[in-house]
Amino acid sequence: MSDDYKVTELGLIPSNWKILKQGEIATFFNGRAYKLTEWEQTGIPVIRLQNLTGSGTEYYYSNLKLPEHQYCYSGDLLYMWSATFGPVWWKGTKAIYHYHIWKIEVNAKKLLKEFHYYLLDEITIRMKNQSHGSTMLHVTKSGMESLKVALPPLPEQQKIAEILSTVDEKIEVIEAQINQTTELKKGLMQQLLTKGIGHTKFKDSPLGKIPKCWDCKYFEDIALNVSTKYKERNGKCVELEHLEQNTGKLIGYDDYENKSSLKTHFQKSDILFGKLRPYLRKFWYSEFEGCCTTELMVFRSKDNVDSKFLFYLVQLESFILHSVSKSFGTKMPRTSWAIIKKYYLALPPLKEQRKISSILSLIDDKLICLTSKKERFENFKKGLMQQLLTGKLRVNLNSNTHAAKSGELQPTS
Repeated sequence: MSDDYKVTELGLIPSNWKILKQGEIATFFNGRAYKLTEWEQTGIPVIRLQNLTGSGTEYYYSNLKLPEHQYCYSGDLLYMWSATFGPVWWKGTKAIYHYHIWKIEVNAKKLLKEFHYYLLDEITIRMKNQSHGSTMLHVTKSGMESLKVALPPLPEQQKIAEILSTVDEKIEVIEAQINQTTELKKGLMQQLLTKGIGHTKFKDSPLGKIPKCWDCKYFEDIALNVSTKYKERNGKCVELEHLEQNTGKLIGYDDYENKSSLKTHFQKSDILFGKLRPYLRKFWYSEFEGCCTTELMVFRSKDNVDSKFLFYLVQLESFILHSVSKSFGTKMPRTSWAIIKKYYLALPPLKEQRKISSILSLIDDKLICLTSKKERFENFKKGLMQQLLTGKLRVNLNSNTHAAKSGELQPTS
């Protein structure tokens, strides 16, 4: 063993690193739990989990006078510890962080806040892996404070944080490209599916001006609602949870092995659409034959209707709004074929349908490439964190900042 390393309870680490409990180098402040009667219409915004994850933009407010540590400011490090897990930077104005969120302040003489962000990120990944995919109910504050970590000297912390932040910057650039392409697709869909390609002659219709050669149809005129039960003994089974929200991406499936519950039989090129909470926008263009849960509806295009055109049609905002506006159930609203079949639309001839599908498919292909690129960088970052934050991969402290940010690393011998 090299003299540059030592054996510790956390394994082999560099000899100049220390083993410390997180509570010795950082303070974790609990967020405040609010009663419904304490919410206000104006005042200081209260940050909840959905505000940090992007799943909700609505804020509640408070005018209560609180201790200073209950407030957070732009640049503060927060940690989500229930349902959603992980560190996040607060980038807004003065706010109050809600229950299920900690604010973290570090001992700057021992720990850099930027380094601690990545340390917490790696700890979270490790805890999720140890849970074997099951839902983590919560992480306790005392557990995080007592957790021992390997801590390099401040100069090495700085270099490690610089390198990892460079990878994060690349991921953010790709995310921006994904968002821009997604917005481009939404605009193109609205234009192409209502106005078509290169038309100069239009006519009045119940839907407004549409190309002269187009017709107005109900959804039931162009699609079948498939209800055939799956009779095979095995195959691929798609559940609602296997469809990624907004993207049309399949993120998994189960192996069907003659399960007792009845499933719907779908074919290749059918469209699966989530009828439970349709506003979640869960849809998929099937790439194989299989079965699916009854929480998914199966649409099959009729003659003279392009299946890919039908797939883009169900992504239109007007289709989603129609599904939602007449859905039933308060806590878990559902739509139905009786609702969806009465969606009224403008339908181009088959040849133009295929041209429109071809254009939108190119946008989807770009999104697939960008998403794959983002996943590669995210996986690279995970591996890099595991190596750098354990000392298995060392940074060159003699290099300048540019070299460090470009990823100049020295592997251990």
